[in-house]
Amino acid sequence: MLEGVPPGMLGVLTGLVFIIVFIVRFLIVKKVVLKSPLIDQAKKQFFSEYGLVLSAGVLMVFLDHFILSIPFVNGVVFFIGFIAFGFFIAIDMSLQKERSVIKNAMENSDVIKVPQQFYPLTRKFFIVALVTNLLVMIIIMLIIGRDLAWLGAMDPAQMNIMLGMTTKTIFKEISFVIFILLILVINILYSYSRNLKLLFQTETGILESVSNGDLSKLVPVATSDEFGVIATHTNKMIHGLRDRIRMLTRLNVAKVVQENLLPNNAPDFQNLEISGISLYCEEVGGDYFDYFKFSENKIGIALTDSSGHGVGAGLDMTTIRAYLRYGVEDYKGPAQLIASVNRHLARDSYETGRFTTVFFVEIDQGKRGIKWVRAGHEPALFFTPGSKKVQRLLGNGMALGVDADAKIDEYEICGWEKGSVLAIVSDGLKESRNSQGEMYTEKRITSTIAENVAQSAKTIEKKLLEDINAFRGDVPIADDITIVIVKFF
Repeated sequence: MLEGVPPGMLGVLTGLVFIIVFIVRFLIVKKVVLKSPLIDQAKKQFFSEYGLVLSAGVLMVFLDHFILSIPFVNGVVFFIGFIAFGFFIAIDMSLQKERSVIKNAMENSDVIKVPQQFYPLTRKFFIVALVTNLLVMIIIMLIIGRDLAWLGAMDPAQMNIMLGMTTKTIFKEISFVIFILLILVINILYSYSRNLKLLFQTETGILESVSNGDLSKLVPVATSDEFGVIATHTNKMIHGLRDRIRMLTRLNVAKVVQENLLPNNAPDFQNLEISGISLYCEEVGGDYFDYFKFSENKIGIALTDSSGHGVGAGLDMTTIRAYLRYGVEDYKGPAQLIASVNRHLARDSYETGRFTTVFFVEIDQGKRGIKWVRAGHEPALFFTPGSKKVQRLLGNGMALGVDADAKIDEYEICGWEKGSVLAIVSDGLKESRNSQGEMYTEKRITSTIAENVAQSAKTIEKKLLEDINAFRGDVPIADDITIVIVKFF
């Protein structure tokens, strides 16, 4: 096929073609590949390299034909060789570029968004395997076809003599081609494995950092396959964890602030013992209790429960606390105080649907009297040890924040026995549920307090908490719980 073709001239033409391709490749890589988004550079590298190799094959066929007078039919064999080996060269260069992009993204902490088009690894492997098999079959068929054509052109008398040698030649040529292709395939597989290893190390390294509490790094999204998708979702998870930690940090700060808004200790009165506590189902809550010492003989106690729980209820809690603290500066009685708070709160919560229930009690030791206002709240429970009766401190009253002109009624009882107990609680106590869905109920509250009515206020509070915890078991608190116990002497 190449008889009479000067080897030197063929070498010069081949070298010229490769010089031209090298120059053009430099320009294409600079203008096309490197100017593309990082995630597209590997794909652009493949098509650029393969296009250059095919262009070189076409140019070689034309130069051989017009300069060396090699027929186009014979030049097709050269071109098929460029198709086969160019495919493997392009894949290898593409994988190298992908590896470079991954490393660059890791070093510079670049995080790239995955494009809309998704290229599964399984599809890539299938295409490579399919093209490899097709190329091997085409090359083998060309070798066999060429040798058969050569045999067909021989004199029949010589065919039997040359048949054995031809068979060995065909076998050697096929073996050589398969060996070369095998090396190229192994090289591609090795290159793929290096990239996969790098992607695995990157992903697992970031996940190990996350498991150790380090959320400062993100996974570089450097491919548009499954690893790119996994990296994207990992980064979303890290962002979510960052937001969660920021929120928890702020909630913990809010929790500390809110805890400081609750009284640490009750005012010291000679004939009263007071104990109170709030338990929130979240970091912050809507329950609030407070003590207001009006004189040496008079104290006011407020327990409020804002609708809902969590941050929103916590904000309402701080608002009503401010209004209560402001209102007691001009205190004239429970009804006047709560009415003033309601006007301010209704203005703020207009059309929001939020409200706050309140139970406010004024205890006057000088007159041995109790005045109270019940604004949509649970009735307080008054235990008299002598008669063993429990009086529910009822009363009409709408929750605060609904109607600025709502009527606030005030109620009063006079006198109390020594050892009497006043219990003010939020609805989170009686509505607590166990694993069977049963509620704790006011009846159990009454029974627990009645059994411990002779104990101190702190002990009664403690017994209530112990009983509710035993009742709930492993079921978490579903609503805020607040308890204020007053023991009279």
